Amino acid sequence: MAEVMAAGRRRLLGGLAAAAGVSPALTAFLGGRAEALTRGGETDVAILQAAVALENQAIALYEQGLRRGLFPPALRAYAVEFRGDHLGHRDTQVAIARERGQGLPEPLPRYEFGRLRPGDEMIRRVLVIEDAAQRAYTALISQIAARDYLLAAAFVLVDEVRHLTVWRRVLGLRIY
Repeated sequence: MAEVMAAGRRRLLGGLAAAAGVSPALTAFLGGRAEALTRGGETDVAILQAAVALENQAIALYEQGLRRGLFPPALRAYAVEFRGDHLGHRDTQVAIARERGQGLPEPLPRYEFGRLRPGDEMIRRVLVIEDAAQRAYTALISQIAARDYLLAAAFVLVDEVRHLTVWRRVLGLRIY
């Protein structure tokens, strides 16, 4: 089961990276087909592109769930807070890229989430993207060269772990 989930996360990350126009080297790294990336400005930009693509997808999923009332009422405040965190992550990374004169991917016109169901099913859907985000930031943080971006990515990683912990706890899953 763990292997199936890991393969699904790698497909999700690789697919997001490819859809966002992220470099083939970073796509291979996220897909588990490359050992390491060359540290430097080009890699930092590729990581920013992948991170922004992932944040855009998380924002879209939370927004759909909130708009359609799919989060249990007692958990709606978490969903609102976490969507806000993802908006902040995206905006911070966009600002970092702009400081470097780089463009980043725009949100896709439409994200395909399949049929979203209320309650625990919606929580499981956001848990998948939070897990993917936590794993991506964990994998990529050691590849970042610029100190300002490294610091920003570390703060994002802390948020991703917090989101993952809350949703895992809500579903009664182990958190460590």
